[in-house]
Amino acid sequence: MARDYDKITKEITLVGFFSEYLPPCFKLNKNVLFNTPPENCDLIPPLCFSMSRFNATNGRRNIFIPEIGSYLVSYNYIRSNGIIKELITFCDKSDVSFSNILGPDNSIMTHEQSYNNDYSPVRSEDDSPSFYIQNICKKLIKASGANKILKLDISNCFSSFYVHMIPAILLGYEKTNEEYKKSLSNGSSVTIDPTYLKYRKLDDILRKQNLNRTNGLLVGTLYSKIIIEGILCRIDQELLAEGIKFSRYVDDYEVYIFDDQEDKVISSFDRVLKRYGFALNSEKIETVDYPFYVTENLQKIFKDFSSTKLDTPAIMKLFNTFLTMEKQGTKGAIRFLLKSIECSPIETDEKDLYKSYLLSILSNDKRSLVKACSLLIGMGTNKLNDADSALLSTQTKQFLANNYDLEVIWLVYLLIKCQKLKKSDELIELICISDNELAQTILLRSNMLYKKNLSILKEKAQSWLLLYELFAADIISKEEFCDKANVKHNLDMYEKFKIRGIHYCSFDVSITL
Repeated sequence: MARDYDKITKEITLVGFFSEYLPPCFKLNKNVLFNTPPENCDLIPPLCFSMSRFNATNGRRNIFIPEIGSYLVSYNYIRSNGIIKELITFCDKSDVSFSNILGPDNSIMTHEQSYNNDYSPVRSEDDSPSFYIQNICKKLIKASGANKILKLDISNCFSSFYVHMIPAILLGYEKTNEEYKKSLSNGSSVTIDPTYLKYRKLDDILRKQNLNRTNGLLVGTLYSKIIIEGILCRIDQELLAEGIKFSRYVDDYEVYIFDDQEDKVISSFDRVLKRYGFALNSEKIETVDYPFYVTENLQKIFKDFSSTKLDTPAIMKLFNTFLTMEKQGTKGAIRFLLKSIECSPIETDEKDLYKSYLLSILSNDKRSLVKACSLLIGMGTNKLNDADSALLSTQTKQFLANNYDLEVIWLVYLLIKCQKLKKSDELIELICISDNELAQTILLRSNMLYKKNLSILKEKAQSWLLLYELFAADIISKEEFCDKANVKHNLDMYEKFKIRGIHYCSFDVSITL
């Protein structure tokens, strides 16, 4: 299928601004693309929130939302220089990566569609396909004859990436180093490779999103994912040249061992990665003995259940089957079940029983909370009773105390969408005095705040996003906005956004309770 890279670049820019894990109320308005600030835009800190890593250790990671001005400057440069086409074309050459940017139909791949240490959902014929079983089969073929699998992981891949290495994606380490030395001796020399100059400038442009820091890409945007995928595809070529046979999902490697020489493989990885500024995470090195990739076909199990209307015993058996598999070590089984239900809703009259399972999962499995919230919202505004809302409110308070940002954001969104949050609720004041500015933005944009709450936000808001929403709502003045957000060069852009009614968090209707 022919690719329209202008359309793909625009879609990547719009879809890839907010993390795919945030509620759908956070969406980038396409009209922002027509108001790019000057290239010497303001250096404004990105907004940061925490979320679960979706792994067995319940670890957490920080996700970033770049300031919109610096992001649009990046878009303008990337679009006008054909960067997306070049990088995706380069990445497509890798046959060891399972973290493709585009799917077979040229749609943008999400985390849930790609193969990872997680299961992808069953989807309807009209939806984007899952590739879990397909990718397992590919890896089984790659592992033919191996007696072990060595699992390796790059330590802090995004945050440790040396951004000056961006030209090495297309040129490799040696060529990039050679061109760098030329630029030091004569920066205007006509002998410097044009590709080096283009991607060195991309380095300069992208760093504006991260206060010009030379180490680290912002986790959360698709731009960062594409850059990381590009440099890892370059590293793939060098590892393959070492005679290593492996598969990779982003920075997680599964190396097929045929001769019990794990130490030699690790040494080769260390040497290649070091050239590009990376290092292995020694604490996550793991060896898996034969047999490999022994897994249930969860898609078939779910399909067998969902083919008929489920009565009480069937609902219990469905959830117990996946809960038991999770408990016995099938990591991601519960998330798989919820994602599958989201894509192919089950039919049942036992709504209260179904809801009870969702609420229990929400309270006990942070990795599955996002999907549980989505399914509860899908049940309708009248399905949650007062006891349910009290449970959710208590859970939200606990997450607030632990600084579990994404969980708070989703529970607030759930309570509002199901009309179970009132302006007078104590929870609202607790959120307003917290540091969770995305949750505060949801409250602001859904008209859930009294004047006293607005006064708190006016006094303590720090992120560019919340400050803009306060400015757009005339809660703070232009002067206050510029002072608090450190806006100078980008002011004209923000004023145009305000005039045109552009927001970063929107609801279908204004909710007043």
